[in-house]
Amino acid sequence: MEKQEKKAIHVKFTPNDHKILTTIGGGNMSEGFRIAIVWAAHFHNLGLTPDMDLNVVGLVTVSTTDNYPHD
Repeated sequence: MEKQEKKAIHVKFTPNDHKILTTIGGGNMSEGFRIAIVWAAHFHNLGLTPDMDLNVVGLVTVSTTDNYPHD
């Protein structure tokens, strides 16, 4: 397998961005950045684009308990 070249990038984050990434990464900013990229890819694959107004985009979540029969 051919080794892929990896480039380092330098990104400046605001204090708020840093706090968000550290929080979603469980205290690790790099992990938070990785999680943010994974979620961005997920929503992009669902058809969400940067030009969409996020104030009118709905999000529906499903609980694992929704899969069980109700009495």
